[in-house]
Amino acid sequence: MTEPEARRVPGDALMDDLARDLIRRHAELKSARGTWEAHWQELADFVRPQRAEFTGPRTPGDRRNREIFDGTPGQAAESLAAGLWGMVTNAANQWFALSIDDPDLAAWQPVKEWLELAAERMRSLFAHNGGQFYARVFELYGDLATFGTGVFYSEDVIGGGYLRFSTRPLAEICVAEDHAGLVDTVFRAFRMTARQAVQRFGSDTVGDKIRDAVERQPDRAFPFLHAVLPAAEVGGSAGGQGAWASIYVDVTDRKMVRRGSFAEMPFQVPRWSTAAGEVYGRSPAMLALADVKMLNQMARTTIEAAHKAVNPPLIAFDDGVYRPMRLYPGSVNFGGVNQDGRALVQPLFTGSRVDIGLEMEEQRRGAIREAFYFSLMQMVGRADMTATEVMARQEEKLRLLGPHLGRLQAEFLDPLIERVFAVMERNRALPEPPAELEGYRLTIDYVSPLAKAQKASDGQAMLRALESIAPLAQIDPTVVDNFDPDVLARRLAEAWGAPAAILRGPDEVAELRRQRAAAQAAQQQMAMLQQAAQAAERGAGAAQRLAATEGGTDLIRGLAGAVGGAGA
Repeated sequence: MTEPEARRVPGDALMDDLARDLIRRHAELKSARGTWEAHWQELADFVRPQRAEFTGPRTPGDRRNREIFDGTPGQAAESLAAGLWGMVTNAANQWFALSIDDPDLAAWQPVKEWLELAAERMRSLFAHNGGQFYARVFELYGDLATFGTGVFYSEDVIGGGYLRFSTRPLAEICVAEDHAGLVDTVFRAFRMTARQAVQRFGSDTVGDKIRDAVERQPDRAFPFLHAVLPAAEVGGSAGGQGAWASIYVDVTDRKMVRRGSFAEMPFQVPRWSTAAGEVYGRSPAMLALADVKMLNQMARTTIEAAHKAVNPPLIAFDDGVYRPMRLYPGSVNFGGVNQDGRALVQPLFTGSRVDIGLEMEEQRRGAIREAFYFSLMQMVGRADMTATEVMARQEEKLRLLGPHLGRLQAEFLDPLIERVFAVMERNRALPEPPAELEGYRLTIDYVSPLAKAQKASDGQAMLRALESIAPLAQIDPTVVDNFDPDVLARRLAEAWGAPAAILRGPDEVAELRRQRAAAQAAQQQMAMLQQAAQAAERGAGAAQRLAATEGGTDLIRGLAGAVGGAGA
C-alpha cells in the first residue's frame, strides 16, 4: 500500500471487534446485491463465460461455454471492449494531457513544457512493466460491456517506484456509495492458501487455523476480506495520514490481520449507466439479453433442423423383414426392397426451412451488434459515402456514446490519473514545477481518438459556418471581418486534436509578425532606394548624352536656371 501499514497486535480486542463489524457489513452488502448475482450469472453464461462465478466457485479449467450455440454476443462484447481500448486508452496514442485553468499561463513556454513532460512521465508509468495497465484495462472494458460495472485496482509497489494495476472480478466485490452517489466503500472477498497468507501477513498475525494448516495443508485455501472505506468511519487511519482505511480480515478466525491507509481511493468502480436507486451499473449486454437468448435458441433449433436435412430420419414398412441398416458410404442393405422393387426404408423429409432460420438469426445478430455499438467501433461506412457523410454518421453515433464516455472519464479515468499523479509526486518522480504554477489547479484534457472524434463536431460547425459565409464574401468581402483568423485557427486545431506542441504561443506569433513586418518594411525601403539609384543613374546618363550634342550645354544651363528660379 502507499502508506505504512500496521500489523495487528495479537489479542487486540478492539481490532477483532472491528473485523467482526466488517464481516457483518460485507454480509449485508452481499445480501443487498443478491438480485444482481442471478442476472450477472445469466449474462456471463451467454456473453462472458470466463467470468461465470457469481452463483458459486467454478473449477479452474472447466468448460464454461457448453450451452452457447452462437458466439455473436461474446464477439460483440469483445469488439466493444477492444474499441474502447483503442479509442479511449490506446497505448500507441497520447490519450491524455495535463493543463491548468489559466489558458494564458498554460501557453507560456516553461509551463507548457512542464505540463507535457509531466504527462509523458505519467504515460510511461502506465506503460511500465510490459504495459501492465493496458493489458488489465482491456479486462475492465469487457466487464463494463457485459455486466455494466467494472472494478479496477492500483496498488503502489513500495520501493518499486511504480503502480501495480489489476481488474478485480465483479464476483468478489461489494460496493457502497456516499451521499453524492460516488463509490466510496469497496469490500473484496477472496481466497488465499495458508502458505500465501503466511507469506503476505506473517505467521504471528494470521489465525490459529491458518497457522496449523501451514504445516499439514499449505495449499488449503482460506477466505479473506479486504475492505477499503473512509478512514473516518473506522476511527481514523494507521498513522493518521490516509483518507482511506485499508483493512484485511481473516474470515475464518474473524480477526484483523493488517491495517493501513491510502491517500487516494485505490479502487475505481466505473458504471456503464445506472438506474435511479441502484448502486451497480447496467450494461449493453443487459439491453441485448432478450436477443441474445433468442439467438441462442434459434441457433440450436437451426442446427437441429440442418442436421435433420443433411442426415434425415428414416421411415420403414412395418411388415418388412430386413436386417439392421448399414448407413456408411458404399454399404449394401439386403431386404430393403420388396419384390416390386419398392424401397421399404425411405428418408423422412419434413420440409423444414433452414434458410428462414438463418435469416431470422441474422436479424438478431444485427440487433445484438447494434446494442454493443459495433458499427461505431468499426467506424466503417459504405464505399460510396463522401467524407462529409462519414463525418455526419460518426457525429450522430458519438452523441449516443457520449454520456457513457463522460461517465467513464468521471468514475474511472479522472480518479485514476489523479492517483497516479499524486503517487508520482510523493515519490518525486515528476519534474519540479515552475513557481508560477503555485496555487493553480491542474486539469486533465483527453486527447484519445474517441475524445477527438467528439470534439471534431466543433470543427465541423466552424467549417460549415465558413462554407456558408463564402458566397456572401464574394458579394461583399468585408463580411470576412466578422471572423478572427487567429482564434479560428486555434479552435480548429483543438477541435481536430492537433498536438499542442505544434502551436505557437500568442507572444511568439506577435513577435514573428513583428519580425516579418520589419523585414517587409526593410525590403520596401531597399526597393525604393534601388529605384531612386536607378533613376539617378538614368538621369546622369541622359545629361551626359545631351551635353555631348550641339547646343546641349546651353539647354542644360537654361533648364537648371529655370529649376533654380522655380525653387526660389
